[in-house]
Amino acid sequence: MDGVEACPIAIVGVSCRFAGAPDPGAFWRLVMHRESALVPFGADRALAPGARNLFPGRIYPTHGGLLGDLYACVPRDITFPRQINAGENQDLYFAVQLAFDALADAGMRPHAPEPERGTVRFGYAPPFSTSTMNWLQHTFFVDQTMDILQRSFRTAPAESLNEVRAKLVESLPAPDAASFLSGAGHRIADWIARECSFSGGATTLDAGALSGIAALRAAMDDLRSGRADIALAGALTPPLSRALLEGLSGEIPFSDAADFAPFDRDAKGTIPGEGGAFFVLKREADALRAHDRIYALVRATACGSSPMDEMLATAVERAGTPLQSIQLIEGDGCGVPELDAAEVQAGQRSWGEHRPGGPLVGLGSVKGNIGHCFRASAAAAILKTALALRRKVLPPQIPTERPIESLANLGSSVYILNEARPWITGDPSSPRRAVVLMGDFSDRRAALVLEEEPTKEDRA
Repeated sequence: MDGVEACPIAIVGVSCRFAGAPDPGAFWRLVMHRESALVPFGADRALAPGARNLFPGRIYPTHGGLLGDLYACVPRDITFPRQINAGENQDLYFAVQLAFDALADAGMRPHAPEPERGTVRFGYAPPFSTSTMNWLQHTFFVDQTMDILQRSFRTAPAESLNEVRAKLVESLPAPDAASFLSGAGHRIADWIARECSFSGGATTLDAGALSGIAALRAAMDDLRSGRADIALAGALTPPLSRALLEGLSGEIPFSDAADFAPFDRDAKGTIPGEGGAFFVLKREADALRAHDRIYALVRATACGSSPMDEMLATAVERAGTPLQSIQLIEGDGCGVPELDAAEVQAGQRSWGEHRPGGPLVGLGSVKGNIGHCFRASAAAAILKTALALRRKVLPPQIPTERPIESLANLGSSVYILNEARPWITGDPSSPRRAVVLMGDFSDRRAALVLEEEPTKEDRA
């Protein structure tokens, strides 16, 4: 295992848009009120009556944490030309808006007169979007359609077939090179960096459900290495098309229920969600010097394919903090009983059997509120945990009716946070600490240790 990670990183600005949550304040209210923002799919994403799922035996979801109108945003201060047609890439505008919102929360503005020594690390994978689909329709799909017609109507005059091709092309939005290129994931990070006047690197990365943590780790490396003085880290899962959902249903154990409570033994699977979040990061010393508002300090991270308790142990060792000082686990809690049970058992192995007066650690997951947001799921978990540390509250999750059996064990040091609790440390000299645990369906796992902002004495 590596040694203690030096130089804690401060989260000084946050932004988000998730189902039912246009901003971090609304997101926190959703959590504290234990509300589910999951809604039924509309006709555009539901399986039509009598339609067959492409993967027989696999469940196609009926509900999701949907962005709805929250996705339809265009940043007011963008300097690049907007392609106003049906082939534009809305993901670009959505991501830039989140970046702008996070900067504003940190007391900064885009388009600074002097370039900032900043970097952008963005967790994202281009889905089927209007920009890419429009280009495919103009090229591959039109060619494929005409090939089918030519083979089906071999005696059709060439003039008639050419007329059909012209009508097909005429019915589509005009192709545009800028719109096509904006559909490439790396271009979004580039545009964000340019709009934010950042002179450093800008990369898009895809680590599945761990993308938010991977982006944060990369941004932390930028700050610790001195490549940057400020960094933006974020992740995005845009609206999920029926085509994408059908593809995912072949791999991911979905539930067709209307909602679910993480760590409930009766949960049947996960429910998808959409959205994104961004974080503005600085080195702790720089944030203290600037008197920034600090949501939380990121002490250490660990990612790999080891069991969850080993990932947790690695992150805690790198943080240089006692495991017993951690009082909150923001878990994966995807609603797949065997995966949730394994996560609970990892926590119980780590904290051991509870003894009178001994430490307890509360467990919850935001997925019950907004769904499994795939590449943005870790970002949502980090946001919830940072807000909890800032507000000194152990936040609740969607209440479980029948918790996983091991959680009902009175000797367990891990308990489910069905209700909010004041976060009392019992040791005034020990800061509040939490850990984010996240898994991917490909057996990759990650742990992230966060700590509350420094005391007034530390800031002095």
